[in-house]
Amino acid sequence: MITKGIIFSDAMVRALLDGRKTQTRRLLRNPEFFGCPTGDCPHNTQAECNAAMAALARDIYAMPYQPEDRLYVRECWGMNHYEYERGKAPKVRPADLDDTHLSYRATEDDCEIRNELRYRPSIHMPRWASRIWLDVEDVRVEQLQRISEADAIAEGLAGVQLEGMDPRCWYRDLWDNLHKVEGTTWADNPWVIAVTFDVQLGNVDE
Repeated sequence: MITKGIIFSDAMVRALLDGRKTQTRRLLRNPEFFGCPTGDCPHNTQAECNAAMAALARDIYAMPYQPEDRLYVRECWGMNHYEYERGKAPKVRPADLDDTHLSYRATEDDCEIRNELRYRPSIHMPRWASRIWLDVEDVRVEQLQRISEADAIAEGLAGVQLEGMDPRCWYRDLWDNLHKVEGTTWADNPWVIAVTFDVQLGNVDE
């Protein structure tokens, strides 16, 4: 078991807090390292080759996520405190910085704070500032278009959007909004890591 950060957009942070999101998919890096990249394929069908690649990625390659890992959510944030609003974020939480001084753009309702606070990119959120963590339950490797309707809903589809909408089409549009590079789009059907988790509120170290 390890603890590491994972980045989410504002919309997906709200989905986590609402209890709508229990899965996430991330690109599998360097998929050409798996399966039969040499052309000397011993399999009779593409399905067999794909299955072999998935098994290698799961069992041999050092996957970035594993069951029982703890992932603290990194999101766009800021410190509403005159001493810490500017400059680099402290590596350790200052003793005089309490929860009321932390602002998270995804759920900040105070218009004055939203308009005036210097929000920091999610990638720069330190572990101590995170307010959500994920208890990883399952990790699998598959091609993107294998996502089921149930899985698409678990990716954060809002209840109001369920009426008259194909969940897979919704997820396709969400994916393509975030992945525009050739080889990574829905139509390209890239290999992905599908992570299922249980959402926990609070700091991962508490």
